[in-house]
Amino acid sequence: MDHQELEALESAADSNPSDVEAQMAAAYGNDRYGSEERAIRYYDKAWAIGVPAEERCRFLVGYGSTLRNVGRLDESVATHRLAISDYPDFSAHHAFLAIALAESGQHQEAMAEALTALVDAGAPNLDGYDRALRGYRDQLLADS
Repeated sequence: MDHQELEALESAADSNPSDVEAQMAAAYGNDRYGSEERAIRYYDKAWAIGVPAEERCRFLVGYGSTLRNVGRLDESVATHRLAISDYPDFSAHHAFLAIALAESGQHQEAMAEALTALVDAGAPNLDGYDRALRGYRDQLLADS
């Protein structure tokens, strides 16, 4: 994405503040461009408008990650937790929650979420150790 394409996405979003698709496109464009500080404005607007159900699972990954990138750690953790409650089988949410938890100093729970992402995704080459990893995850959660 070049700067002109990004400006066009932002212009469309700014001209149509109630258009959730335009807000999401500007948020995603800024994320791809590496401008999280600008992206969060559009993510916040899209979320406030109401993200369509069919877009929500993937939207929450980007939104939660961007919240973390701009230092809104509590909101990031809450967003990823919401996503996990709504989409428990989507392993990416566990992985991104693990990152947010680690950054916010909750290391045991972060490791548990990382293990959840690994074993629930059916990671190859666990060679039967998935049961043991689940046990370690459960112990980490019990201790946190």
